[in-house]
Amino acid sequence: MKKLLAMLLAVTMVAGLALTGCGDSKEEGSGGDAKEGAIKSVGFIVGALGDKSFNDISYEGIKSAGEKLGITYKAVEYGTDKAKMEPALLDSADAYDMIIFSGNEFLEILERHADEFPDTKFVCFDIEPGTEIKMSNVFAITFRQCESDYLAGVFAMTLSKTKVVGFLGGMEAPVINDFLVGFIEGVQRVDANGKVALVYNGSYTDAPKAKEFSLMMVNNNKADVLHQVAGGAGLGVFQACQEAEIWGIGVDADQYEFFKDEKPEIAKVIITSAEKRVNVALETAITDTYNGTATYYGTREDWGVEKGVADLAENEYYKAQAPQECKDAVNAAREDIKSGKVKVTTGYGMAQDELNKRRDSVKP
Repeated sequence: MKKLLAMLLAVTMVAGLALTGCGDSKEEGSGGDAKEGAIKSVGFIVGALGDKSFNDISYEGIKSAGEKLGITYKAVEYGTDKAKMEPALLDSADAYDMIIFSGNEFLEILERHADEFPDTKFVCFDIEPGTEIKMSNVFAITFRQCESDYLAGVFAMTLSKTKVVGFLGGMEAPVINDFLVGFIEGVQRVDANGKVALVYNGSYTDAPKAKEFSLMMVNNNKADVLHQVAGGAGLGVFQACQEAEIWGIGVDADQYEFFKDEKPEIAKVIITSAEKRVNVALETAITDTYNGTATYYGTREDWGVEKGVADLAENEYYKAQAPQECKDAVNAAREDIKSGKVKVTTGYGMAQDELNKRRDSVKP
């Protein structure tokens, strides 16, 4: 069945391939004339597109690879119902040559069906450190987002006049705390006594709640730079920045670029973003697989600043608005990470007592 469907996708570019039970497949494209490569189709399993952040930037990398290589690509959106995750993954794995997804939960589902898709390639990203890869056709990427947030912390504290900056996380989860630990270390690189007001929003979608929490950090803690790591809820942080007339720092994607046309008033407060360049990583993995040069299947690798997938956004707006002092501080910090002079601590696997100690050390 898999070979038949893959042939249909490659030859006829069927617009509405039915993936029963796997949710809506609203986004798809073809790169044009199919070329000769190891794969002809890629399916991206995702809750929903449109977050202007992590999911969208992930799909940008897939689209870019698809267009350059002339292969079919599609985003299969399963929504918020976790019961739809397994059928979304399994139905798509039967229909596409290559499947891409994020998170350990999907990986665990796949491992329960390890023998069913021996000819399908799987790339899973945002995987927790230490995860053992048990399948030879699976490549896992762990992002060192702690490094990009180290740079964000350096930038924020150098920019801050009050020496209090704010961090709003979507949920108290290992991946969010990985960002946080890096951010705190970056803040303390600049000022050992710098403060970080911290709130977990309890949601990646509730923007009004995020705005309310953000204004609390501004009004109660005197935070004058706010960093959001909260997905779609981050819009509320930027709305608070707009109201308070302070700077905001985005996450995952270059969020200034995402908002500048659709919501220019929001874009104006986003001076930079702590990028987790999933698009770069996924385009690389697809291209290597297509060319038959991907030697990393069956393994998990850590990708960060050195790989060019963790950094700060330095667009034209950043270049025009960021003080030179901030740029210099970030450049120095980046070089220290690349040279190995600085090893940013990951929040993954950190004992709760140690995490609490670090959070308390910067509490306003």
